[in-house]
Amino acid sequence: MSAGLHAPAAVDRPANNRQQPEDPLREHNKFQRHNPIILLSTCPRSGSNYLENLLSLHPQCRKSKVPEDFFLANSETLLNFCRSVAESWDVWWLQRLGGPSRLAMHIGTALLRFADPGPEEGGPIGDFRLMLRSPTTEGITTATTLFPNARVLVLVRDGPATVESGRKSFGWPYEEAMLAWRQSVRRVLSFVASADGPRCQLIRFEDLTADPAREVARVIAFLGLDQALYPFHRVDEIPVLGSSSFGRTDGERVHWRPVPKDPSFDPLGRAQSWPAHRLARFAWLAGAEQRKLGYLVHPLSPMGRVWNVVLDGIYGVRRIAIQIALLPLREPRVFSDRRRRYLSWRRMSRPGDAVQCALRNWRRSPQNMILNGRPK
Repeated sequence: MSAGLHAPAAVDRPANNRQQPEDPLREHNKFQRHNPIILLSTCPRSGSNYLENLLSLHPQCRKSKVPEDFFLANSETLLNFCRSVAESWDVWWLQRLGGPSRLAMHIGTALLRFADPGPEEGGPIGDFRLMLRSPTTEGITTATTLFPNARVLVLVRDGPATVESGRKSFGWPYEEAMLAWRQSVRRVLSFVASADGPRCQLIRFEDLTADPAREVARVIAFLGLDQALYPFHRVDEIPVLGSSSFGRTDGERVHWRPVPKDPSFDPLGRAQSWPAHRLARFAWLAGAEQRKLGYLVHPLSPMGRVWNVVLDGIYGVRRIAIQIALLPLREPRVFSDRRRRYLSWRRMSRPGDAVQCALRNWRRSPQNMILNGRPK
């Protein structure tokens, strides 16, 4: 129907003699394969900075100019856009142009171009693999749609250690962090079991820190890179970034300044001080996922199981009560404050955080500004 609204392609049109601006990255991108390395982690505090810095030692690996891009985490919006656009096309357009998947692939190419640091920041022009890093697995199923030639690396870490590191760094609530870790691991395991699973490799943080040279060699082989070019003698030079305890003074917040390693650095003992009841709670909530990743799981006694069923009811009622109480104050928002959600796992479950967020949204609402005589 809409084809009749447009003039046929054969109609003469005035020539455009204006000189197009020179693209400084045209020659640079000509050498780039569109097969990026997507580096994800089950949760923040899993060591993705460390793995990225190890891989960046390879001359064919390049860091993105966006430190944490969250492309996949927000990709559902892009895919909905592609579907909506494709549904607006006539059938013969759809057949010729390839439909929403092909449109999504071209958008993925544009995202790679956006994240490309450019030849001036990465040394000589040549073949390289761009690394896209995000500290989450949200949107992992869309990786092969946006980036059909990508390889996906997923960094996993012992659940209690991840939760405790997040607690010390960002104040994660234990219950919500355990559930978030479980959900992320389920997402990863589902992706690995899918048809795209062979394009994904799991890397355990504990194995990476225990023998970085061996794990890097395994990753390089999976990525199809030349191992002869990798400077294995430099793996011990990688500094510590963003540790929850190492390199921080008392009361200092988490920072990402490089701190040289010393024998006191022990990232594997984060949850050694956990009491038995907390280990039991984690085993109840996420023990199956912990076991599937090859980690030890705290045993649960019969009484411990009964008590955890009671805790499930208590936490569930509390969440529902908070959600209902804050409905009049909450402003609908989809992507606002998304990065804070990734870093602190604030999902409206702690009364203090929920009330503060709701009141902040209410104060900013247009209705409240009008009532108070303030301009919008």
